[in-house]
Amino acid sequence: MSEADKRDRLRVVEADLDRLRAELPQPTEDAGDFVDAGQNLAAREELSGRIELLEDERRRLRDDLGLD
Repeated sequence: MSEADKRDRLRVVEADLDRLRAELPQPTEDAGDFVDAGQNLAAREELSGRIELLEDERRRLRDDLGLD
């Protein structure tokens, strides 16, 4: 992968991270509905996993490019 390709991919990864963080649902405060709370938790865990993978890729790309 060329340096330009890495920079392009880094921009895509950072945009995806911003989008996923904005979509991350807040924990439910009302424990009255266990089904909704479970769905919320599952969604948070799924998005958190995707965010973690993208953060790892971003870190690797930044290291490869000699950025911070």
